[in-house]
Amino acid sequence: MHDAAEATMTPKSEEELKELVSLARLVAYARENARDLDAEFSAYCLDLALGALMQDLDRSGVSLSHENSQDGGLLGTRH
Repeated sequence: MHDAAEATMTPKSEEELKELVSLARLVAYARENARDLDAEFSAYCLDLALGALMQDLDRSGVSLSHENSQDGGLLGTRH
């Protein structure tokens, strides 16, 4: 558990931040698919994962609001 706390405090490189944003997009996409399929528990778990990623990004200085991710704003939308 201590390692996870250290990982969030370590400054992230530009490449690592891009990877976190990509991961957040992937989770947001999966969450929307789960919602479309009425897989409520899966959507809930993915929502928790997305929230954790958003916190990691916020701690790293990247400001993506949770509202934007729900609307598909900065995280992108499915087509």
